Amino acid sequence: MIRNALRAVKQVGTDPVAADPTVVAILALIPPVVAGIVFFRLLAVEMLTIAVGVAVAAYAAARLRDHPLESVPLLPALVGVALVGPAASPVWAAAVALVGVGMELARDRYTPRARLQTGLVAYVLVWLASQGATAAYVNPGSTTPVAEPIRLWLRYFGGAQTPIDPVRLYVGNVAGPVFATSMLAVVVGAAWLWYSRRLSLLVVLTFLVGATVPVVIAGWSPVYQLFSGPLWFAAALLLADRRNLPRSPIGRPLVGLVAGGTCMWLRARGLAIESAPAAIAAVQVGVAGVQGVGWVGRNRQQVRARLHQLRSTTEVKPALPAGPN
Repeated sequence: MIRNALRAVKQVGTDPVAADPTVVAILALIPPVVAGIVFFRLLAVEMLTIAVGVAVAAYAAARLRDHPLESVPLLPALVGVALVGPAASPVWAAAVALVGVGMELARDRYTPRARLQTGLVAYVLVWLASQGATAAYVNPGSTTPVAEPIRLWLRYFGGAQTPIDPVRLYVGNVAGPVFATSMLAVVVGAAWLWYSRRLSLLVVLTFLVGATVPVVIAGWSPVYQLFSGPLWFAAALLLADRRNLPRSPIGRPLVGLVAGGTCMWLRARGLAIESAPAAIAAVQVGVAGVQGVGWVGRNRQQVRARLHQLRSTTEVKPALPAGPN
């Protein structure tokens, strides 16, 4: 494993375009992770330890069961935990990482062509199941519970008001998800993805259009609503990753437009910063579902044969009558 990891890192340094996409995506998460540790300190270190620990444990368990994995499933664990609030219980962070890793292993084995970020989907599922317990935020450098910028705006302000300085929003020194408050750090990670030819600028631009139009129509402040680390963490690092996009030249800009518009539609109905991961996860699951239905339609005979094979293996054969003694 260590030898493979060193080889992957070396390839990233010499030819990032041809490097392992998972390694490239993990490197894009390093700036937001570092920013989270700077802002939230020990809380962020604990969250990072949980994500890495769950991924390594899953790798070790697979090897013990004679189902060795090619690599440690670190990416879904990191993505899921990155969106958890630093004040959330470590149990919820571990649950997000476990669900993300489990979904990724199942996707890799049964539906490898499904284009979605399982860590993102896992976070949204656990967020819904916990009734928002994962969205527990504090001020950077303290343990004082506080609302993140969009929730603060929804509760006490509204309209075109900007209760927090946009520069501070951009830097990320605000309450929010543990590894996703800094838009500046997200931009650095997105630049790395673009340099490695993994990021679709078309999707980023169409997402921006889809999100800006409702903001302008509603009379909100575009700067305050869009200078958001969590928003662009989900949109640039997860949605715009070419691995998670449909191959259709029409489908890609449509995905960006729908995701941006859905995000602001949810925000107008009371969801705060969680509207971004919720909208993008819903769009990715919807695209995967449409692609799955299309694949089934094109491969009906193969599906029938597979179902027949599964049915024959699950049928219980009648016991043979006992012979004479």
